[in-house]
Amino acid sequence: MIRKESFGTLSDGRQADCYILKNDHGMEAWILTIGADIFKIRVPREDGSLQDVVLSYEDAPGYEVNHGSLGSCVGPVANRIGGASFELNGKEYKLDINNGPNNLHSGSGNTGKKLWKAEVEGEDLVLRISLPDGEAGFPGNRDLKVTYRLTADDTLEIEYEGTTDQDTLMNMTNHAYFNLWDVREHVLDTQLWIDADFTTEADPGLIPTGRLTPVEGTPFDFRTEKPIGLDAFRKDAQLEYGQGYDHNFVLNGSGYRKVAGARHPASCLCMEVYTDQPGVQLYTANTLGAPFGRNRGFCLETQHYPDSIHYPEFPTIVLKAGEVYHTKTGYRFVREAR
Repeated sequence: MIRKESFGTLSDGRQADCYILKNDHGMEAWILTIGADIFKIRVPREDGSLQDVVLSYEDAPGYEVNHGSLGSCVGPVANRIGGASFELNGKEYKLDINNGPNNLHSGSGNTGKKLWKAEVEGEDLVLRISLPDGEAGFPGNRDLKVTYRLTADDTLEIEYEGTTDQDTLMNMTNHAYFNLWDVREHVLDTQLWIDADFTTEADPGLIPTGRLTPVEGTPFDFRTEKPIGLDAFRKDAQLEYGQGYDHNFVLNGSGYRKVAGARHPASCLCMEVYTDQPGVQLYTANTLGAPFGRNRGFCLETQHYPDSIHYPEFPTIVLKAGEVYHTKTGYRFVREAR
């Protein structure tokens, strides 16, 4: 079941809406037309009440600014591009500089702050947006589509699609901040597992160096479940660069598979992450400002590696004219018995 509600107006007077997806178990996913954002994910407790597991602003003006990209559908290129420029087919493209000397989340072209068009298609919520050639420096007239689906097994599925009339870059993700206990509390006690033997080593600006670093013996080893906070404050250059975890993990396997899991012992709530992507960015809200705060949520952003355009050995984010970009991610919620 999907129902629609008004979510207020933007500064230019345009109307924003919220679509509420609900399954037979009573789980809900609230999706905004602003940024195709995840506004709420509400999971039933044993007593029938609902636990919201994502951080959110209260109103449309909050999402229009959205400094932390809360719940945003980030594109056309998520994460960082070193030097805020790239070369494609012999031509150099200059991008917005908005993260040190680099480009983060496509700068002013970030789809996570744009108003999308939404339609209900059966049990799916489909959001669409078109980006003009040259916007924020990226080539190609691009048509993007994001589909949200809430399944019977309590999985929120997200499918991303895109086409272009010129060769361009595309690497989309969702930037939801999860908290499986209480959105007013930190997530350092949350148990986390990531199926990754390597991370992409980063420089002080969090741009990959091109080197894959083994996680074994480092704070980045989540191959066995452990609390997020266990090693988060160890003396480590990579952690210092990100002021905590803000790093890409090189996921094992291929195809649509389970790649990560999180669990909070007090709530008995578990989240499983499925994707067909090669990487996932773990971010622990190290610099998230008011009204939230440091470590109040964690992000598991499924995507290609940061700055892939500058490393031919990384999985490519080049989308050629006439090709279709397509990727899928799922977040499944399971309540363990006490």
